[in-house]
Amino acid sequence: MPIIMHIDGNSFYCSAERVFRPELRKKPVVVLSNNDGCVVALTKEAKALGLKRGTPYFKVRGLCKAKGVAVLSSNYELYQSMSGRFQRTVADMVPRMESYSIDEVFCDLTGIADKEPEKLTELAQAVRARVLKWTGIPTCAGIAPTKTLAKLCDHFAKTFPVYGGVVNWLALSPARREKALAITPVKEIWGIGGRTREKLEGMRIRTALDFTRMNPYVVRRHFGVTLERTLREMNGVACLPFEENARARQQILRSRSFAKPCSDLAAIVTAASVHMTEAVRTLRRQKCAAKTVGVLFHTDPFRQDLPQYGCTPAKALEIPSADILTLTSAAVELVNTWWRPGFEYKKAGVYLTDLVPAGETFMPETLFCSEDPEKLERRERVQCAIDELARRFGKNIVVPASTKLAAGWEMKRDLLSPCCTTRIEDILAVS
Repeated sequence: MPIIMHIDGNSFYCSAERVFRPELRKKPVVVLSNNDGCVVALTKEAKALGLKRGTPYFKVRGLCKAKGVAVLSSNYELYQSMSGRFQRTVADMVPRMESYSIDEVFCDLTGIADKEPEKLTELAQAVRARVLKWTGIPTCAGIAPTKTLAKLCDHFAKTFPVYGGVVNWLALSPARREKALAITPVKEIWGIGGRTREKLEGMRIRTALDFTRMNPYVVRRHFGVTLERTLREMNGVACLPFEENARARQQILRSRSFAKPCSDLAAIVTAASVHMTEAVRTLRRQKCAAKTVGVLFHTDPFRQDLPQYGCTPAKALEIPSADILTLTSAAVELVNTWWRPGFEYKKAGVYLTDLVPAGETFMPETLFCSEDPEKLERRERVQCAIDELARRFGKNIVVPASTKLAAGWEMKRDLLSPCCTTRIEDILAVS
């Protein structure tokens, strides 16, 4: 029988902020979305004040100020760095690990203490203790025969402190399992979204226990094979494969909304160039090249009182490329071609599609290709040198000149904390 452990960070964004700011511990903390728009993460102390995820910040600004809530902008650089530390720490203690998101992983514990479920609980507690000691991130864990059940057990661990941060489905009696499912709303099951929940509740399926008692063939007929797999997983039949190596992305997209509308062509070009540098890093990290490069930019669709315009043009390359100069030049050309004056643009970005393995980069697809293979190989050597410089001295040590043309398009982050793990100037000093 497979044994899966799901472990994730508690209020991960807030916990990462607290690691380097001890004064925030035991204090209500919220982290805001892009452009400081909505609450996306909050601590249990903030929840106790009535704050909720997804609430626009302007609606709770007064409450946060009155109650002394620490409000922070999203510091994605810090969170990604702390995520790497968290996941590497877990990986050292388990046979196999699958990275699912920035703050959660699945671990394959199959074959470990098959006849002694309490040993699995001890292992999970040891993992939690090491992660807390080495990274400062508090976690909870769930252990079960399937991914869906393990994730639900993790939810139980967060909801009921009596379990001590770990819920082991294998160690629960049948009566306790049934009780846990009976008090759990069906919406808490991984993979059941708002519309599916409404449809299930219309069929009088309101709890996780109700869901587990459904006929699989009825579920497939009304909802499709995906939800049938979820049902079987909830009943202990593993249907979701364990993916130790993350799948290569089929498309890479990078985009951000502006802090305020922008009508300057140079600003749109700069934004597209900055997003392309990030997209190329991801592209090279997964050892791929792109056959198609595209850009997107548009006005604010919520401001119907203003003229509206938007576009998502793309350009096919003669030879797949993972070269930052080639891809940035293509993106800049598309922006210059499709930009229209007289509009207030709110968002811009880039996308790379038709990805192929990097080994096919220098292989012309037609006899009429104008690219010189020797020139492409020289550019690749330059790109490798840029990659090494970025690895040693920081990711923005060498960037295309078009990333420096204009300012004013950047995302609003007025409450941003220091990047203590990735920027030398932000490293904490001990006096």
